[in-house]
Amino acid sequence: MQFPAPTPSVQHPVAVSMPDLLSPGLAKSLAEAGFLAIDQKRWPQAEQIFSVLRAFRRQSEFPYVGLSLIDLLQGRREAAAQWAKEGLDKAPGSRALAELLEKAVQGGAKW
Repeated sequence: MQFPAPTPSVQHPVAVSMPDLLSPGLAKSLAEAGFLAIDQKRWPQAEQIFSVLRAFRRQSEFPYVGLSLIDLLQGRREAAAQWAKEGLDKAPGSRALAELLEKAVQGGAKW
């Protein structure tokens, strides 16, 4: 006895870009949660939140502000300067990133 070949039931997913997966409202909420984690000195959680934001919203200043601020507050001025510079490359008009870069350099970061 022969059985008919099964028909595939898996459909190909529609291509979705990374920014489409994280709405602006959700991105804002995540940024707020990340800044709250920074305020509470919950560095690993804050870093994870801002890393996710960076993966989905590379052109936004928020992930770079968060990551730079985390490093600056922990005395890692070189890393803070690098995040601020990378963020300024993506969001050149960001006053917050310019100020973070300035603070990192004033604190001894070589840039």
